[in-house]
Amino acid sequence: MTNSENTTDSDDADEQRRLHHSPVNGEGTYLMHSRGNKALENLTVKEYKLNVSPGVKQHEDVDRFTASAKYWLDQVHGVPVAQAGNLRVISITNLSRDVEVWGKSVSPEFVRHRTLDPAISEDNDDLKELVQSALRRAIPKDKYSFRFLNDVVRESPAFVAESGKFAAHPTYDLRVRITSDGVPLLHVESGHTLRATTTVDQLIDEGDDPSGMKVEHDTTHYDQRGSGELVGWSDSQYTDHIDDVGNSIYGLHEGDVEEEFREQLKEKDPRLLRIRYGNDTKYQLPHLLLPSPRLEQIEEQDRDFHQRYNEEKGLLPQRRHILASNFVEDLQVLPTVDIEFLPGPTNYGYELTRIRGESPRLVFGGENRHTMPRRGLVDHGVFNSPGQYRVGVLTPATSIFDEIREEFLPLLVRRLREIGAPAAVKNYTFELGDVSTYTEAAHSVDEDTDVVVAVVPDKEQADSLPGMEDPFDELKRSLMRRGIPSQMMMKPTIDELLAINASAGNFSFINALSAIVAKAGGTPWVIGDLPGPTDAFMGLDVTRDENNQHAGASASVVLNNGAVFAAESTTLQSGEKFQADHINQFIRDLVHDFASSHEENIRHVTILRDGKIHEQVDTIREGLSGMDIEFDMVGIRKTGQPRVTTHEDDEFKIADKGLGFVDTDREESILHPWGVPETTQDNQQGTPRTIGIVKDSGPTDLHTITEQVYWLTEMHFGSPARSTREPVPIKYADAAADYVRKGFVAPGEVIHGPAYL
Repeated sequence: MTNSENTTDSDDADEQRRLHHSPVNGEGTYLMHSRGNKALENLTVKEYKLNVSPGVKQHEDVDRFTASAKYWLDQVHGVPVAQAGNLRVISITNLSRDVEVWGKSVSPEFVRHRTLDPAISEDNDDLKELVQSALRRAIPKDKYSFRFLNDVVRESPAFVAESGKFAAHPTYDLRVRITSDGVPLLHVESGHTLRATTTVDQLIDEGDDPSGMKVEHDTTHYDQRGSGELVGWSDSQYTDHIDDVGNSIYGLHEGDVEEEFREQLKEKDPRLLRIRYGNDTKYQLPHLLLPSPRLEQIEEQDRDFHQRYNEEKGLLPQRRHILASNFVEDLQVLPTVDIEFLPGPTNYGYELTRIRGESPRLVFGGENRHTMPRRGLVDHGVFNSPGQYRVGVLTPATSIFDEIREEFLPLLVRRLREIGAPAAVKNYTFELGDVSTYTEAAHSVDEDTDVVVAVVPDKEQADSLPGMEDPFDELKRSLMRRGIPSQMMMKPTIDELLAINASAGNFSFINALSAIVAKAGGTPWVIGDLPGPTDAFMGLDVTRDENNQHAGASASVVLNNGAVFAAESTTLQSGEKFQADHINQFIRDLVHDFASSHEENIRHVTILRDGKIHEQVDTIREGLSGMDIEFDMVGIRKTGQPRVTTHEDDEFKIADKGLGFVDTDREESILHPWGVPETTQDNQQGTPRTIGIVKDSGPTDLHTITEQVYWLTEMHFGSPARSTREPVPIKYADAAADYVRKGFVAPGEVIHGPAYL
């Protein structure tokens, strides 16, 4: 094995010293983004239509074509260009040169001058595109590499493995917003990416077996990108003629490999490796291959570096701020628009609102209130018990489950009683074997059982038992078809609960106890005095398959006290988005079913759409037409939002949960739903993520909607130990879609209650 030279790490202190000014005055809570030093007001641009020869065919995506044309016009002219509709672009300066896009000639033709008003949504989007284009030119190419603004990598590593094989480089995902008065805001989402620092020839000798190693091309010397898996050594050298290639690999590399490097290797004439690219096995030079920086492969080759990477990838606010500020300070002045970003954080353009306040809204047993679901259940019990209900505990008959059969049932009985939901509990056993065995086991459960706790081996245990199929899916599917919801629990989890005689407040146990109560028809807790006129919230979600195609549309309805009513999901044709009749079906089945079963009407529904609400707002409106119901339509964005931090004691820290940052001018807000006190300042996952809220239409004001969405994140009956980042109507819609995808229920079947938790 060839040894590699050690490399010293980047010193964090150097980065600290670069922050030579205080970014904020005093203590406070802020959004972690940076502010431009001036507003883009009354900016006049030139609009061009794109003449295409030959034209864009009907089956071709005009929007994508325009985006490509915009990119090449930007590159050729060296000035910011923005897309302004199909086959329309805008620029601050003249566009006079033709470009080739998709094999077609594109010629820009001046149409008119436009003055952009940042308070108008369409103009705001155009300004954002122009700033993003200018931002690309402001990133120093000698310090950072990138193709897109969401994947900028610093060339100097943050830290390097002692072995010298791998390095972790800071990465930056850049997103621009423009306030309604024209001030650009820059969100720098920092992270790390892994890179190999040593080519395969330095890691292995000819006596080593390289088979199974994942590798990728070293593009510093080789123009062709690629990755594959090593099969082994070949019998050929670099300059040998290979019959099934028709040339030597040395000859084949002409024009693709740096010529001086190629000639040096010709003299050495090293032995080639066999590498599998997809279904093809080919020849390759070890000097042009890097080990793929995949975590599982890094763990095999360098455990110390793997451990350090895992420890450091969760960036806490102080470290995240340093990385972002250093990047912003490296930026040059944005050309053409003449803007300089100032290191953040800043709340410019947003109003901070503290939603949790002083009075708790979560209501538990005896109408007692608490701010945190777990403590509320332990201190006050459930809001509403299922009454007289039956729980079945279904456990494998094999001897390794003996202790669970003997001890778990009485523990479960005690803890359910302690949270105010006493139940009749009965043991059932089943044999581990094939799927048919599990179907029979599910049908052995008494018909009057309200919920089943199914104890199953974890995947590792299941794989270790010969001839045994994993019972998880079939038990859940067969029980659900009988109308019996189930709570699946892994053997290791129950072993841990028994080992410590877990209290009801144990994080794992309280999650299971709460879900059991909810699935049996009880209500663990509710929201008291939710602001606004909403009677029910409908979450809409479009799920995707493994090919990222739309695979299902689903909806869930949650009442204005946060209690679950029902959910429904339907499948889609490949690539199809949900349609108006899906919305109509969901409203009819879910909302009208409520009216008939509760003898009261739902008059106001707030629709929460997972993703960009404007993408299908017309479809949603069409599905709602003709209904005598008032609607608010709101989009929930789970990614791409700036994080939040509190500055105190000269340090950036994790902020309290329940903070909203509201921009009423643009009808958008940012919600910080999870943080202190549910987590501590040394949270291993780093700085909590936020979600974005976009109001499309409806009578309810944005402050109220933001508050409603926050309280809905506190209502996951399957997770009282930790509130979710997403509002439960969307969380439940996604869970219902997963139920349909796995075959637990049929498409179009209404799932009453939270069986899918």
